[in-house]
Amino acid sequence: MFAESGRSDAQTQYYGKLIGSFPSPAGQGGVAGAVYAVDANRLQIVGFSFDGSVTAQFRAGSTDSPSGSEGVLVPNEQGSTSPLGVYNNRKLVIALPGGTTLDDVKWFSVWGQNSNLGHVTVPDNFDYPRPRNIGEFSRRQHQVRSGDVTIVNAKEFHIQNLHYDGFGPDAFFWAGNQDSRPSRRGFKVPDHRGSYDQRLPRYTGQTINIMLPGDVTVYDIKWLSMWCIRFTANFGEVFIPADLNVPPLVEDVEIPAMPMMNCEELHRDMQVSWTLAGENLDVELTGRVEDGDYMAFGVSGCNDRACMVGSDVTVAWYDGDVPRAVDYTLKAYSQCSGASGVCPDDRVGGTDNNVNITGRQVNGITRIRYSRPINTGDTTTDKVIDPSQNMYISWAIGPINPSGVAAKHHTRVEVSDQVQLMFGREASDMCEMISSATPAPVTPWPTRKIKGDQVTNFTVRIGPTGGRRGYEAITGLPSWGIAYWLNGLLIPELELKRGWKYTFIVEGGNDTATPERYHPFYITDDPTGGYVQKTPAEQQQVRVFAGVDENGMPTAAGRYCEYNNPNGDTSETSETFAEYARTLQEDCMPGQAAQFTWTPDVDTPDLVYYHCFTHQYLGWKIRVVDEFTSGAAGVSAGMLAVMGTLFAGALLLGHI
Repeated sequence: MFAESGRSDAQTQYYGKLIGSFPSPAGQGGVAGAVYAVDANRLQIVGFSFDGSVTAQFRAGSTDSPSGSEGVLVPNEQGSTSPLGVYNNRKLVIALPGGTTLDDVKWFSVWGQNSNLGHVTVPDNFDYPRPRNIGEFSRRQHQVRSGDVTIVNAKEFHIQNLHYDGFGPDAFFWAGNQDSRPSRRGFKVPDHRGSYDQRLPRYTGQTINIMLPGDVTVYDIKWLSMWCIRFTANFGEVFIPADLNVPPLVEDVEIPAMPMMNCEELHRDMQVSWTLAGENLDVELTGRVEDGDYMAFGVSGCNDRACMVGSDVTVAWYDGDVPRAVDYTLKAYSQCSGASGVCPDDRVGGTDNNVNITGRQVNGITRIRYSRPINTGDTTTDKVIDPSQNMYISWAIGPINPSGVAAKHHTRVEVSDQVQLMFGREASDMCEMISSATPAPVTPWPTRKIKGDQVTNFTVRIGPTGGRRGYEAITGLPSWGIAYWLNGLLIPELELKRGWKYTFIVEGGNDTATPERYHPFYITDDPTGGYVQKTPAEQQQVRVFAGVDENGMPTAAGRYCEYNNPNGDTSETSETFAEYARTLQEDCMPGQAAQFTWTPDVDTPDLVYYHCFTHQYLGWKIRVVDEFTSGAAGVSAGMLAVMGTLFAGALLLGHI
């Protein structure tokens, strides 16, 4: 017996919102079970039984009654539309096919060869579960405040822009239902680290997710608080509405990958599955990736090792609700510019050979499937896959930039962990289920600002982006993995005055044959940069103020100077920018710096940008003013003047 709330009579499990039950007693084929809506696209069938005596599939449609000629086939819990096997009192989670939601469906059935074996009817104006915004934390003590708090599902809260000073001596997330307001009669809720034992850390604007413990759901509590147990003090709370209709958490229900003959684990966050189907290779990439991140997989550019340049890969990601799997060629270790860099095949004279692209996202795990020929016949951008040979593999995880092109990876194959695959091997599944846990949040470094009343000379070099604490946190945009550093600072915001002359000494690289070391510097009103990547029509839409001559050619590149860490990036573990900067060293090529001067005038907009002529998303903002702003000063000239080496600069930055 199942109640409309989605709970069993024992009140021990929440399955979603009940749509209906298959006939009782069981109908033809022994079909039985109750069907719940998880959300707009997913159903959960509890107690599902079917004896397999009839060839049958799941089907859904919008006609008044079930029909074999109407509606759509619905994949089973494995993502397959093959005939159903035998089920005995199983719990299944299934997804409606792409483009279909419960708004479009009037019935869901187990459909036999020519007959309806059992169905449920979706009520008119059915209100399926969806996440619920319950407002902000109240602001009571210890500087607690937040953005919107969303109940994602019956066990999970998504808390935006959370602030708390961290000084509560015995503070925890705390929930309860015995009193209408937060009180000592409650229980601990693990924080974003999953911890019960450590008191809450300081929060400075992070967005976090927390999960209710054990079998507790949001239907069991009246409030969620930030609470000090020792002093029985409520720092801030949100209340749980009585009329909730949110999705259940279904990660405890095993959702197998789409059936593939082979699977290999590339990283704890990424797997590849494949089946060789004649002259085609069917591939599925599975990963725990952030929204806006891609998974890249393909054949290495080198026959004797994994190497990026020359690789033939597919870049797969979710573009909103649409799965993408784009054929790429990696011609250089740089952003796609012209015919060089990390580029989609169809941008450099090749063809996108990926077809049959499908995908699904469940509980933080993304799966994208595609097919490609083992020999496309395109020798300029594609590798031939030899099923009988061990082939070195290139793979990576990274962000898609706002232009829809792959930016530099943040996770990739390491030299010590290179992978070879024989695509025609005997079937072998070497994978375990990927955990859906998400990485802990990090505290961004503050934005640095240089005011042009004390500093009029700027040295421009290349350096790392600082990951989630640096470029991404400052700009809200993905990076290529490198960025401009001005006077030893990562993409500082400049405040310059009209009528004042400023000098830019540029060491971004002048080797046009090596795109990854060619970064001419220019000033523009375009927030993206990469002037040379734009079409002539797009170039007409932006203004260039310095760094480009009348023929549209860059004038400021100079020798190549880069800040780097020979031991690998430490941004995740560096709490301050100064700490991070101390890990870097300065490497400069022989040669001279380029230089230009620029004097903003009355025609200069209030906001312009410094950027790279050949690549996007390397620079940041210049605010142009008539009078310098009052208030906190930027980095002083005295401090910057002694930053002759990055180490010295890092020591000073600890005091900025």
